[in-house]
Amino acid sequence: LAHHTTTMKLWTLAEISGELATAPQISSTPGNNLINLNDKSLCHLPYVFPFTDSSGSPWNAIGTYEGLAAIALAAQHLNAGDGSIVPEVAALANNKCGVEFNVAAFDTALSESIAVDQIIQITDRTNAQAIANGGPADDANVLLRPPCVILGAARSAVTMPTSLISGLRGFPQISPISTSPALDDKSQYRYFARTIPNDDGTSVPLIARLNSGSGDDNTGAKDESESWGVNHLAVLYVDDAYGNAFAQGIVLAAKEMAPGMQIETFSLAVNPDDAQIQRVIASMAESQYMYFFAILASSYDEIMTAAYNAGIAGTGKHTWLFSDGVGSEFTGRDFTVGSPLERAYRGTGTLSAQGGMPGMKAYDALVEGLRELGESVEDKEYLNSLLPNQGITNHTDVTDSDSYLMTPGFVAPFLYDAVISAGLSACNLEMNHNTTDGNFALSGGDHYDAIVASTFEGTSGTIVFNSETGTRSPKSALFTLSNFVDDPDASTSDVVQFKSQETDVFEFGAWRSLQPFVFNNGDTIAPPDLPETEVDRNYIPAGLRAVGLTLCGVIIVLSIGFTVWTKKKEKIRIVKAAQPIFLYIIAIGTLLMGCAVIPLSLDPGVVSMEGASIACVSVPWLLACGFSMTFSALFTKTHRILTIMRNAAAFKRVKVTALDVAKPMICLLLANIITLSVWTGIDPRSSKTIVLQTNRFGKATETESICYSEHQSIFLSVLGVINLGALLVAFVEAYLARNISVELSESAYIMKAISIILLVCLMGIPVTIIAQENTSAFYFVAVAIIFTVCISILCLIFVPKIRASMKPPPAKKKHRSGGPDISRTSTQSDTDNSGIKILSSPMAMAELEEENRRLKQMAETMRASKSVRRWSNEIGLEESRRLSQMSNDSMVESDVATGNEKRVTFERPNSSEIENHTEMDAVDEEGEGGVIKEEENNGEEASHNEKNVDEEEGVIEEKGNIDEEESHIEMNVVDAEEGVDEEDIEKEEQVDNIVRVV
Repeated sequence: LAHHTTTMKLWTLAEISGELATAPQISSTPGNNLINLNDKSLCHLPYVFPFTDSSGSPWNAIGTYEGLAAIALAAQHLNAGDGSIVPEVAALANNKCGVEFNVAAFDTALSESIAVDQIIQITDRTNAQAIANGGPADDANVLLRPPCVILGAARSAVTMPTSLISGLRGFPQISPISTSPALDDKSQYRYFARTIPNDDGTSVPLIARLNSGSGDDNTGAKDESESWGVNHLAVLYVDDAYGNAFAQGIVLAAKEMAPGMQIETFSLAVNPDDAQIQRVIASMAESQYMYFFAILASSYDEIMTAAYNAGIAGTGKHTWLFSDGVGSEFTGRDFTVGSPLERAYRGTGTLSAQGGMPGMKAYDALVEGLRELGESVEDKEYLNSLLPNQGITNHTDVTDSDSYLMTPGFVAPFLYDAVISAGLSACNLEMNHNTTDGNFALSGGDHYDAIVASTFEGTSGTIVFNSETGTRSPKSALFTLSNFVDDPDASTSDVVQFKSQETDVFEFGAWRSLQPFVFNNGDTIAPPDLPETEVDRNYIPAGLRAVGLTLCGVIIVLSIGFTVWTKKKEKIRIVKAAQPIFLYIIAIGTLLMGCAVIPLSLDPGVVSMEGASIACVSVPWLLACGFSMTFSALFTKTHRILTIMRNAAAFKRVKVTALDVAKPMICLLLANIITLSVWTGIDPRSSKTIVLQTNRFGKATETESICYSEHQSIFLSVLGVINLGALLVAFVEAYLARNISVELSESAYIMKAISIILLVCLMGIPVTIIAQENTSAFYFVAVAIIFTVCISILCLIFVPKIRASMKPPPAKKKHRSGGPDISRTSTQSDTDNSGIKILSSPMAMAELEEENRRLKQMAETMRASKSVRRWSNEIGLEESRRLSQMSNDSMVESDVATGNEKRVTFERPNSSEIENHTEMDAVDEEGEGGVIKEEENNGEEASHNEKNVDEEEGVIEEKGNIDEEESHIEMNVVDAEEGVDEEDIEKEEQVDNIVRVV
């Protein structure tokens, strides 16, 4: 072996093959896995792998042919001590190792039975099972060349029975790509090892790539590559040992690394027919998953065509990844543009344990070594001589292609490292043996133990075996994610070829991105893992929102309009009598309540969540403050009227100041503001989306945005007690004041307004609570309540005043000279006799004093007439006093704007001062009494100043200037609680007659 004169790279193997061909006998000692050849120890390396498919066509999907070249190159380096790829091999130079290595190839044709038959033949030491390389089958002296180490098989389903046989017969077996965890069972697969991690190890980088919660294998490594965020994965696997174990490994890895990830598995026969493919693909389509991981060995085109027809491939929304078994199935082929396969394969990928990457020294050296073999005619001829089934299979479809040996393929690095580990361990045993006779025997057990104990820097990374299982440690392996994309150099406008480009690398427990992964839709952003779910978010419909905002606009316009009208008309008698300050407060209150519709109309459908939260906070503020202002104004007006009337009926002096009027309003408003401030400060309302319904994946199909506060029920109850409680009190007072006549019958309108508020609250609030689960219904009811309350108040308070102010004033009339008609009030018409009235425009102070003196004189005159005295007793002295008091004792001068109020009162005489006889006592000259006597001479009329009376407006025009600063004194007129009965009316008419007689 030390002398060669050719440029052939594999010259040692060629020499050994020549010696084997000419050797008359080959002997092997039981228990020794080395062949004794011409005083040489030969380690035979049979390569058991699929070179053809079931139809007999060449099969090089994972680089079977390049794998054979890698095995041959490794054996050459061991024989020659060439450390150009693995430095440790250089220690074997100069024949330091007494073992030489030889290669043979066997085709399993992707069949378990064929593989088992071949392993039985390879490991049988009897001449009955002698095969071609040993000589004639009937030659009793020819024994099978026993294997030193068996290399293979590919699929775990094939490796499991073959390694079971090889283990029982004492031969180590190393697989480059069989990854089933079941092969770790040493009770069955005693001498099995592999230079690739098992499926449990491969599942770790898969889950780390897909799920956002992974990327850490408990080593603390940080994932530098952004995860795809996949939480739902469908796994399609071939129903054999390899597929079942791999699928189970993915499920277990997901449970450990991403507990929330849902995995659904679908099995397929090893050689499925079209009917089964259709059924399985239909089931996968029903899952509605968008990400698929396929663990297959064949039938790729049939499966992907069915997937395309089912709408789960080639849609731009679905993503397919494949295990390492796909190899070069998709590359180097022509696909018609727009065809199902072209669309289905575009943007797919493969996850595999990689045998190295460009930039790694050992890997680059292997690539260069294989390329040199491809450029050498002699080496290619030798490699072709090793191919099995010569004359049956046309291997030239692969060996004559331009790409042959230009790239290492998938299995080549793992096979090279497997041969190096077997060779180094064998040589180490040979160089360290201590036999007395000097003969070295290599047993399978010793060799296997040495293999799993070896470690070196190989082409696929650092080789470290698990000494208990013989499986390579996943921490020492390199995983890559490859992407199938268009190859612009090989594609045309009508035909597309795909190339495989590595996008991500998983090493040392974490992913590292090399370049973006291009998905089926041509984008580099990962599509969602589930179809887009149509979510009914129950936002307020645009049409309903428009209606609500329109009603809000009506309230705002009317509130502002009535405020402007009040400002312009505040000098006229009607507005003064209604007190403008109250009208302003009512208009502002309804404006605030109306504005509450605006934030009520805002939801996350039109604003951000932050904006919706602000709207949630503002709604109770606007409603509570607006309601309290409006209601307190109505309550104060009613309360003031009742206070005046109650004191007038009891003939008491009362002074109602501006502070007295403002106290209820301030207290109610302050209570609302304090409650709202505490609520906003400790537990503000915020917009929150709640899920009403979900689909089978837990995805929301119906949601609702609500304003949420943990303690909102408490604060709403407090606000309800404050406002509704006050509303009930106001309703009682409004009921008591319903018949008291004021300017334009305002008491009746206030009663109606408060009644409407109470009715709407009692009916609307329960309806609102019931409808709160329906966003549209809740919004409509809430807006309707606000609109009804605001419009009712505005129309009942302002519209009657506007109508009255638009009527033209009637012609003025004067009273006859017999004195003022004290049976009428300033607001009564000639036909109005509805009840007792209080003058809204009373006489001036001087005029009242003059009238009092005149009445005294009339009383003195009436004392002279005995008949009149008797008549006076009959009609009732008290009625005369009541009428006198009504016209003199309850005159109130009121100016709300300045807060000054005056009551002009003539005190009622004590009953002890009235003599119990038919004649009436004389009234003292200082006006202590107000009794009128009838004068016997009724022909003479008492002289007095004539006054002009305007009966429509109820204003008594004053002759003298009472006060230069105030031209008149305004007062609200209040209707009596009950209408005047017939007896009172008759007595009033009698008093009228007395006055006329006087």
